Amino acid sequence: MSVFYSIRILLDLKYKENHIEYLFQKCIENNMRLYKDAFENICELDSSDSTARILAIELEPEERRVYVKFQDTDFSIAVYKEKTNLLKFSISGFGIMWRKEFINDHYDIDFARYIRLLLRVCRSFTILELKTGAF
Repeated sequence: MSVFYSIRILLDLKYKENHIEYLFQKCIENNMRLYKDAFENICELDSSDSTARILAIELEPEERRVYVKFQDTDFSIAVYKEKTNLLKFSISGFGIMWRKEFINDHYDIDFARYIRLLLRVCRSFTILELKTGAF
């Protein structure tokens, strides 16, 4: 049985196109390479293309994500509208995960390293909630 990991962040930011684009600009400034496909990393996206992909109503909800290559890991970013009209984004779908050995000799995903990366991206925003999960 495989485990699905995710990190979700709720920002004190309205779900608007320019806010989503700004979020992707911050990803690019932090050296993330953005793509529309997880397996064919041919055409790199800019913040505008990434935003259009998230907002594309012709795509199924599970397809409205942007794939990221960063250093020696990869994952996908999805952006959601909360009931309160705030912006929530998540990273999941880790291909090659950052892992570490923990004190109990358990070797698993290094959530702390991903959270530090996301905190750098969100430096300009107020974070209302941060959740990790393993399903």
